[in-house]
Amino acid sequence: EGFVRVDRDYVLKSAELAKAGGCKHFNLLSSKGADKSSSFLYLQVKGEVEARVEELNFDRYSIFRPGVLLCDRQESRPGEWLIRKFFGSLPESWASGHSVPVMTVVRAMLNNAVRPSDKKKELLDNEAIHDLGKADGSLKP
Repeated sequence: EGFVRVDRDYVLKSAELAKAGGCKHFNLLSSKGADKSSSFLYLQVKGEVEARVEELNFDRYSIFRPGVLLCDRQESRPGEWLIRKFFGSLPESWASGHSVPVMTVVRAMLNNAVRPSDKKKELLDNEAIHDLGKADGSLKP
């Protein structure tokens, strides 16, 4: 299936190549609810990738687990479109707990990549992603 090839195989190969190339810190975009034991394929694959990348033993490993990603896609995904419209119509204080704009995730990942940390593994949930990705003059994509 295309989803497994892209979300598991390509990501794992990228991590392996990064490790072989001397990468010390790996940032992984995963998903809220990722769990390799999940009965839902999407969450199962995301959880499996998290575990397998951890086995590569990077010096620092940051896992970003956003809620619903808010973006405009070229391809048609009716279910995602409906969810984005739903979250887009809610008060920001409620929606931000369950969704996040893609650009906020990008800023969070950039900021995280350059900020020092002595943690070997970091799990960044939706709230942490919002905090780290605030457009406050920090790094911009």
